[in-house]
Amino acid sequence: MPFFSFSLKDSSNQFKSQKIENNKTYFSKNTTLWKKLSSKKLEKIINHLQYEERKKIGNLKKNILFCLPPRIGLGDAIEYGLAIKSISESNKFKKIGVAFADKYSFIFKKKFNIKFLYPILISENDLNSFDNIFHFTLEVESLRTQKYLRSDIVLQVCNFFNVPQTKFYENKYIKNKKIKKISIFPISTSSLRTMPINVINELLLFLKNKIKIEIFLDDNSDISKIVEKSLIYKNYIKKNPKNLNTLIKSIEEIDFGIFVDSGPLHVAKLLGKKGILLETSVSGKILLNNYKKIKLVKNTFSSNFCNAACGLVDIFSFNNKVGCYSSISINQKEILSLKNFHSLQRREVKKNNLFYLLNPVGCVKTINIKNIKNLIKSEVF
Repeated sequence: MPFFSFSLKDSSNQFKSQKIENNKTYFSKNTTLWKKLSSKKLEKIINHLQYEERKKIGNLKKNILFCLPPRIGLGDAIEYGLAIKSISESNKFKKIGVAFADKYSFIFKKKFNIKFLYPILISENDLNSFDNIFHFTLEVESLRTQKYLRSDIVLQVCNFFNVPQTKFYENKYIKNKKIKKISIFPISTSSLRTMPINVINELLLFLKNKIKIEIFLDDNSDISKIVEKSLIYKNYIKKNPKNLNTLIKSIEEIDFGIFVDSGPLHVAKLLGKKGILLETSVSGKILLNNYKKIKLVKNTFSSNFCNAACGLVDIFSFNNKVGCYSSISINQKEILSLKNFHSLQRREVKKNNLFYLLNPVGCVKTINIKNIKNLIKSEVF
């Protein structure tokens, strides 16, 4: 979704929750808002609606507004927050703002102490109060290709600004505290990063009668619904957080987690939790970023087209095929050399996510259950 601006003649009925004033210009990257404003039903109340060109920063000045990419996940939001917090701690800037954090705004406020927040839109007056308007994916080249070659967001942003990474992980874990339950986080938005059903079932059989088990599921996710129906051991506690607040509060209460690459992993790191990460398509080294309390089960998959972890975040569509580098037999360089990636994320991708959940790609299929069990034995029992 592009960066856009708009102004309304009459906002009284349609946009009460946004506190939009008549005849004032606002900027946004929100897809839902763009679609609503583009509707013919609203033509009569719109002064203007147009794309805006993102411009690179020249000389850095004292006040900076960080504009987040649209539709990012919870994990990316936390990484951007950690990077911005590191920049804030460096005292390079007098005033720091964050725009377009959307539903993650409360995390930026509570966890990263960002005072100037503009969740969905920002007025022209507020925008002009900043000397620098910084769009991450415009300024930092490696962040443009995140879906196809996942990089360490915190490291890349901190390197760009030449500031050290500051660790902000909470240290609530008490050494030698007895672990009374294991929490499994099997669900991701992508089948490439979702825990395979056979691995979950083997873990359940291994853990039953040894320790209390809870599984975090999502009733709004088709992937989660299939996973839940396929579980062979039913004597577990189902956790289904209704929103981000309850998810974070639930993760605060875990003793030990088994994670895939998903938002809960990053929340657990932020909260100083212990656990295990199952590596698939994204490097555990990048995801953990020297965080020592979560141990890595490394993936050793290799094919003619990729080696784990290749950095791919989700399956994609290319030349009428949908899959990953290995499953559709294409080299990563060929994808990264494309001028834009819009055509890679068609509707077929969402449909095929369910196919690849039941027919896992190579790196997911070869997760080493023996290594997982051995780590659990050494860390928990």
